[in-house]
Amino acid sequence: MEKVKQALVDQLINGKNRVTKYNYLVTKNDPLSFTTESFQKIVIDLDYLNIDDNHKVLQFTSTIPSEGKTTFVSNLAYLLQQKNKKVILLDLDLRRPKINRAFGVPNENGINDYMSGKIHLEEAIKHSDEIGIDYMVTGETTSLVTNILESQKLKDLIAALREKYDYVLLDTPPIIAVSDSILISKMADGIIFIIAQGKAKKTLVKEAIQTLKKYDVNIIGIVFNQVKMDQAGYGYKNNYNYYSAKK
Repeated sequence: MEKVKQALVDQLINGKNRVTKYNYLVTKNDPLSFTTESFQKIVIDLDYLNIDDNHKVLQFTSTIPSEGKTTFVSNLAYLLQQKNKKVILLDLDLRRPKINRAFGVPNENGINDYMSGKIHLEEAIKHSDEIGIDYMVTGETTSLVTNILESQKLKDLIAALREKYDYVLLDTPPIIAVSDSILISKMADGIIFIIAQGKAKKTLVKEAIQTLKKYDVNIIGIVFNQVKMDQAGYGYKNNYNYYSAKK
């Protein structure tokens, strides 16, 4: 059993034959691991950063797809609620949603359905008893993604959630793929930028960060993940490492 658990961690976190199994939370299932310890350090940093409640709406993005954003934000959400924080997780990757997979539910009655007026907000907000947080899936697919992201109704939704929750976590698309994350950044207090080892080329990572800076996006931290434990000198041998962009 222990070997099976370690194999899952290796696949999900370390990039060894990595699979798209989003509903395994290493912070919940292996609380004493190095990975969980790394997450705990990020939670502490967020506590200090959010002393004045001015970093409640946090956006998570990356350079390209498959850099572990959904896995990362789901684990972070779990640990935040473990510290008695009221958390909601929104899937704003409207083109390639994954939060429904993380919670093992159908991708229905979500943000798009609420935005189009088909359901009330109370129906769109779901709760996970297992993880202890609220969340919103994307819901029905639409080709009018930009219209939704630029709408006043979405801005009002984020503002309302800000008042209700300690943390509003936004899982958003990668920077290089589409411009969606730039639009979303206008509603967030800051971005945590995720870089997976061995995924995007350095030139693309630099381009993504330069794009964020071009639009005056507030990058509050950079996370290195899918770090291979056997490669010394990268990420201090931890699975996840966080570097604050604040001086």
